[in-house]
Amino acid sequence: MLSPAAAAIAPADVILQDLLAVSLTGIIFYTPLYDPAGSGDIVDFTFEYLNPVAQRMMAMPEIPSVTHNQQWPHSIAHGTFQFHVDAFVSGEPRQYNINYQADGYDNYYRLAARRSGDGLLVSFTDTADQPRSPVEIALRESQTAEKTARADAEAQRQHLHEVLRHLPAHVAVHEGPNMLFTLVNPAYQAQAPGRALLGQPIRAVWPELDQQNILDELDRVYQTGTPYLGTEVPIQVDFTRTGHLEQVYYNFVFLALHDAAGQIYGVLNFSYDVSEQVLARRQVEQLNQELEARVQERTEQLQAINQELNASNTQLTRTNVDLDNFIYTASHDLKAPISNLEGLLQLLQDELPAAVLQGEYIGPTLTRMVEAVARFQRTIEHLTEVSKLQKEHTPTAAAVDLAAVVEGVCLDLAPLIDETHAAVVVQVADFPPVLFAEKNLRSVVYNLLSNALKYRHPDRRPHIDVRAHVRVGQTVLEVHDNGLGVEIAHLPKLFGMFQRFHDHVEGTGIGLYMVKKIVENAGGRIEVHSQVGAGTTFFVYLPQPADKSSLVELS
Repeated sequence: MLSPAAAAIAPADVILQDLLAVSLTGIIFYTPLYDPAGSGDIVDFTFEYLNPVAQRMMAMPEIPSVTHNQQWPHSIAHGTFQFHVDAFVSGEPRQYNINYQADGYDNYYRLAARRSGDGLLVSFTDTADQPRSPVEIALRESQTAEKTARADAEAQRQHLHEVLRHLPAHVAVHEGPNMLFTLVNPAYQAQAPGRALLGQPIRAVWPELDQQNILDELDRVYQTGTPYLGTEVPIQVDFTRTGHLEQVYYNFVFLALHDAAGQIYGVLNFSYDVSEQVLARRQVEQLNQELEARVQERTEQLQAINQELNASNTQLTRTNVDLDNFIYTASHDLKAPISNLEGLLQLLQDELPAAVLQGEYIGPTLTRMVEAVARFQRTIEHLTEVSKLQKEHTPTAAAVDLAAVVEGVCLDLAPLIDETHAAVVVQVADFPPVLFAEKNLRSVVYNLLSNALKYRHPDRRPHIDVRAHVRVGQTVLEVHDNGLGVEIAHLPKLFGMFQRFHDHVEGTGIGLYMVKKIVENAGGRIEVHSQVGAGTTFFVYLPQPADKSSLVELS
């Protein structure tokens, strides 16, 4: 109420109008709008008047045509609308300070309100044209820093999403308790061709996984923040949505995603298909198992064969020993009776009258008997030599001059060479020494040359070539003749004991057996090539000394 003196100066309504016009604060006069449903609740306010300062600060006319909430839709969320309601309903003065940053405004406001009749008076000031208080400055700096941090976080989030989109692995981001897809890279989308994934719960996209525990692990990471790493996890997936479940194997990495406040808001799903590697490894493992089984089977067969061979070798050794004993005993026991028989034949020849010896039957018969005894004696001698060879596994070897041995044998056979008019061509000079027992090498050469002379062809002059050539670690002695030759069918049996294929020549059938045995005992080998009617060639592979300086060369 104005005093009488003041009322005498100017009417109250004039003073009020002038006061509102010169006020440095904004003044708004509202009337409430009630719920049309009749609940009695205030749902908004109508502008009845704005003083000039309020018009300037709000950039609004004196009587705006919009309501309070239409002008400031966010006032409900910021609490300013409820402040107005409380002031009107209580009828008591109210004050409210707010940093309003919405609906196009960004300032710090101080509000005062009081009910006046059926209306509400609101006085307010802002700090747009005033120095800001330390509190307001700190608040705005904090808000600016928060905005910057949020912008940086969003930029980093977008960069991370961009990186995840280009990874060759399957990458997805799930947010919220329902694990909604909020990011899917192309590799992940390729697993679900033609289907929209963004915004969908993972259980709706892959319902077949709901009973396979892997989604439980995803939920556990969201609830606890503990990462999950799954290696070669077997899952069955219906990729084509045809009801056909395909068995696959995946490596999974689930990582919890945190917001700026440290709260979990989602899970990063990082996975890749390792089915090919798993199946290939299992195939290799299966092949290895099969191979091991085969090796075990073969090993058992080899062991069985070895046992049989050992048994056979043992039996063969026993047989050889028995044969050696038999040969030695037979040759030893037969020498005396044969000698006696030879003496009796000689006595008979000496005692019989000359007329009887010159008879038609007696003389020739005695001669054949003497020749038979001589052959028998030679056979016994050869058997004795064979017995010695059987026991001579490591004969004493030396560096032997092959040319000297061949020359000596030719001298021994000179009478037979002259008798047969044979042409013997020798080309074994200037060759390295061979590692052999000299007497054995002489026996080998003697047998080969004497056979070439004995089994000569009756229709041509005998021609014998003796030559040699060198191979790595060996000297090969060749003895070639133009004699009778041997049929191909007989060649495998040529070196057998008592084997003879020409009966017109005296022999025991033991010579070539002895040659082969001598050569093999010395670490060499012998081969033969022959053609009936054309001749025969023997190839004798003789070992050379490994260290020539450690052996004495014999001549």
